[in-house]
Amino acid sequence: MDLVRVLESDHVHAENIARALEWLRGALDRAGIPFALVGGLALRHYGYARFTEDIDILTTPVGLEKIHSELVGRGLTTRFRGARKGLRETEHRVAVDVITAGEHAGSGSSPVVFPDPSSDAFVAEGGLRLPTLPTLVGLKIASGVWGSRDRDLADVEELIKANRLTARFASKLPPELRAKFRELLERARRERRLE
Repeated sequence: MDLVRVLESDHVHAENIARALEWLRGALDRAGIPFALVGGLALRHYGYARFTEDIDILTTPVGLEKIHSELVGRGLTTRFRGARKGLRETEHRVAVDVITAGEHAGSGSSPVVFPDPSSDAFVAEGGLRLPTLPTLVGLKIASGVWGSRDRDLADVEELIKANRLTARFASKLPPELRAKFRELLERARRERRLE
């Protein structure tokens, strides 16, 4: 493996994600489609940058319908036949994953649902709506626990470290998530001591 070429490829991909995000923000705004940024890109807002290959957005069920009626075929395409939530921005070939408000985070058995992107669970920043830190941590914990997504639990540990969160932060989370948050807090503290 040629590490230099891999790093150059990563740099180009990051630029493509930024350009695709800028296009997506404008297209969704012009179409009047409510949305918020979630996933790996939302982590950056809170001081934790990790490589991501896609753009994850949250919209409403009506917003998803409008995406298909107004943007698919006009800058977005489906990633495979019949896809509703797996899209691709066509110019930069960046994957766009769509989540709709009301979906359970992780799996249908999760007690945590994705809120409406227009709610106060999100804040406006630089022309985008991003989850508040408690919302992001809560969604990541729920996805990690009920969706068996270890990457999401690791993201929470990194958010804990980047934002110097303490046990008091647990009170900002739904009761079902507090014990897991405290467990991740302890793991993050142990890692910090080893560094």
